[in-house]
Amino acid sequence: SKVRGSILWMVLGLLISGLTGYFTLIGLSNGTIPFLVVPVAFVLEFVAVIAFTALTYKASASVLKMIFILYSVLTGITLSVIGVLYDPYTIIAAFAGTVVLFTVLAIYGYMTKEDLSKYRSILIVGGISLVIMGIINIFIQSDGLMWIASMLGVAVFIVFTAYDVNRIKNNVIAYALEEDASILNKIEIHGALSLYLDFVNLFLYILRILGRRK
Repeated sequence: SKVRGSILWMVLGLLISGLTGYFTLIGLSNGTIPFLVVPVAFVLEFVAVIAFTALTYKASASVLKMIFILYSVLTGITLSVIGVLYDPYTIIAAFAGTVVLFTVLAIYGYMTKEDLSKYRSILIVGGISLVIMGIINIFIQSDGLMWIASMLGVAVFIVFTAYDVNRIKNNVIAYALEEDASILNKIEIHGALSLYLDFVNLFLYILRILGRRK
């Protein structure tokens, strides 16, 4: 099914990001890669997401897949700083926890008969709250606020995981009747990006909670 396709593309994206991040970290550590690469990649990430969104209805699924792979590489570069900031065992524990939570919620989102789209407004409010807390904490540097934001972040992206899998499944069902392969392929890669973002954000918030820095 296209839901499985979305998950497989997401896994491919995570593998690309992991390998890119690992080799970038080695390059940063031995000085062969300048640190300037990281903020440049961060900016290009936003450009890639904007391009992906803008080209959704114009470009083919294969072009969107290329942008997704590029985005995965750029994210790997920006996430390489995690290896500088955090203890390796903390990173492994956070990743393992993310895999478990993500898998359980993805299965729930796929198996449930309930339409989870009714939670969309709650998720949007949760997402906006996270952005506002993040901006405030840039200025006040509060550990307490960071901890609250991290707990909220985990809750929001746990629900987002189930919501997105459910949404992909319902979209596939809705468009399967039209038998338009190009639309279904776009739903597949769109779903992959949504799930990839859910996984990465969930991982980052769990990592903050575990928070054993070097």
